[in-house]
Amino acid sequence: MKRCIVFLLVVGLSVASYAQEREALVPDYSSIKELVQDPNSLFFYPHLLAKYERNDTTLSLREYRMLYYGFFFDKKYENQFNDQTTDDSLKALLSKDNMTKKDWTAVLALDKQYLSQRPFELKKLNIAFMAYKKLGDSAMANIYLDKVRKIAYAILSSGDGQSEATALHVLQISDEYSLINMLGYEFGGTQELTTSQCDFLSLKENPENIKGLYFDVKQIFKGYEKSMMIGSSVQK
Repeated sequence: MKRCIVFLLVVGLSVASYAQEREALVPDYSSIKELVQDPNSLFFYPHLLAKYERNDTTLSLREYRMLYYGFFFDKKYENQFNDQTTDDSLKALLSKDNMTKKDWTAVLALDKQYLSQRPFELKKLNIAFMAYKKLGDSAMANIYLDKVRKIAYAILSSGDGQSEATALHVLQISDEYSLINMLGYEFGGTQELTTSQCDFLSLKENPENIKGLYFDVKQIFKGYEKSMMIGSSVQK
């Protein structure tokens, strides 16, 4: 997946500058749930998701926060823990050398299938951006570049990652690694789960002398537990 890392670093400069300027806003999941499930709310999830899927580039940072963190309350979020078939097929295609336009067309088809169930995963959005760019569709490439950046901004608005108390809140483990690359760092090879359910990912030597970043993964554990409970009840 080295190709993905290259493109993530290309969009990294604006993300890094944003990370230095923001004020943290820890997600209030109770409030988010209420807003995304209220048909009278401006953030009613089906309407908000429809705008996102129509590639609406006017969506605000707050709307992107609601989209990303509100996805936890969508049934599709629970299903992601049980199906990795598309992901494996994508990896196989992307591992090929000297990929042709036919290969990129196949990558895009599989990637869009994946995104239909996991619409905010940074790595897969980046693959769509990359595929459209390789296929010469600059308009669609820019739309997906916009999505990658704005979802990254939404996550970066949740903390600075410098401590467990100010950890970055993520709903996908892969988003941790994507954000590290987008911020211009390299993963140092060590991942540790803390007692407060934060992932600490070490970083290679960097100009800021940051040893690593913390990512709050409590919602991921809750989603996994919920999917297991649903799976058990279906089997019974």
